[in-house]
Amino acid sequence: MESITIDGLRGLENQTVNFRFPVSVIVGENGTRKSTFLKSAVCAYVGATKNFLSNFFVSTHWDKISGVSISYTLRQGDQIISFKMGKGNKKWSYSSKRPIRDVFFFDISRTLPLDAAAGYAKIARLATGELSEKELRPEIKDRLSHIMGRDYTNARFIVPDIDKRKEIGLLRRQDCGEISSFHQGAGEDATFDLMKILQDISNTSLVIIDEVEASLHPKAQRRLIRFLLWLSCQKRIQIILSTHSPYILEELPPEARIMLLPTADGMDVIYGASPEFSLSNLDENVHPDVYIYVEDRESETLLREIIVSDDCGKDLIHRIRIMPVGDADVVHIMNKLGRQRRLPHKSIAVSDGDRQVDGCLSLPGTKAPERVVFEGLRGLGWPELPNRFDIGAGSLLTYLEDAMLEPKHHKWTEIVGNQIVKSKTGVWEILSKQWCKSCLDHEYRNALTAKIDDVIASS
Repeated sequence: MESITIDGLRGLENQTVNFRFPVSVIVGENGTRKSTFLKSAVCAYVGATKNFLSNFFVSTHWDKISGVSISYTLRQGDQIISFKMGKGNKKWSYSSKRPIRDVFFFDISRTLPLDAAAGYAKIARLATGELSEKELRPEIKDRLSHIMGRDYTNARFIVPDIDKRKEIGLLRRQDCGEISSFHQGAGEDATFDLMKILQDISNTSLVIIDEVEASLHPKAQRRLIRFLLWLSCQKRIQIILSTHSPYILEELPPEARIMLLPTADGMDVIYGASPEFSLSNLDENVHPDVYIYVEDRESETLLREIIVSDDCGKDLIHRIRIMPVGDADVVHIMNKLGRQRRLPHKSIAVSDGDRQVDGCLSLPGTKAPERVVFEGLRGLGWPELPNRFDIGAGSLLTYLEDAMLEPKHHKWTEIVGNQIVKSKTGVWEILSKQWCKSCLDHEYRNALTAKIDDVIASS
């Protein structure tokens, strides 16, 4: 699946989401229609189960669904298939172009405790035996153990003698014996059920999971995503997720991240946004006068040091919030939205010097921030740094020079930090502060703070 465009459903107006990576994750605040896109994706194919839009989007006495159009673009090998389905005033219409594909949809209901599900209370009370069983394969059982951080010696599903239509999951651990789904934790139970289905999933299937992190602790979330990435490679399946978790986003590359961002005149879709920006609540606790969007944490630190290097900037810093949002393309999008006044707050964007964006402010120089700072300080003989780091000049200067031999400049601060037993963040903060003292052009700083003041004062 390459894209879905929804028009006229749940407030969406001709809104398109593109899927650019085999494992894609949609993120956004509650009510941004993440589940609407997931459910629409389910219905793009004719599968083993009946996937109908009418099952997911039901007209009620309060919700009248009409005038809906959902367009799909799918790729099968070198062939591109496009079709449209929708609902006028009567029934849903379906396209004859829908291809056949196995589709598996897991929604939030998968975390419902078993004893709360219909029919299971009777099984808990009356079951006395097992009609049949199915075990997880050893390699999948081991994956489950890794995800949950527990050593399962056996993992099986049984059909109880009370009702052959229902299954009970049983996990065995050496420390506490066998535990049924009735007494497993919600995250443990939900992940066990997920692994049961995924172990036998057919090649090239589509897997859709709503709120994939539900009931899982951070380590388990990260390990589950790594498993899904591995499974996607092994079976060439496509996986579409939704989440509210930074841990999920951090495990996926930028091209996998899809952010639904509400704006003043509708919804915008941003690809590759940083985890911090994707999950920030822009109206909670802190209420800055201006948001300043930058690429990453290194850009944020350098910009902050530039601003506070002047006494006026020290007062200004309390009125702004610097937000890392992703690569230069994301900075460009946020700059455009801000200039069009489509965001619910005043904002400006500042790109890195090596990826300057038209109409956007940029950090000093024409190179990446690390190169600007390291090369600037080296040109002045690394001033005052031995005292700032409290390390002998001979050793420190050797570490700094050696780090710059690494072709990837993003690693320079980490290399220095490993030598002096300091975090790369701490190294970068010291270097940025000293660069602002020794190398910063004051005219640049004054022009930058003047621009921020202008945005604050604007109506």
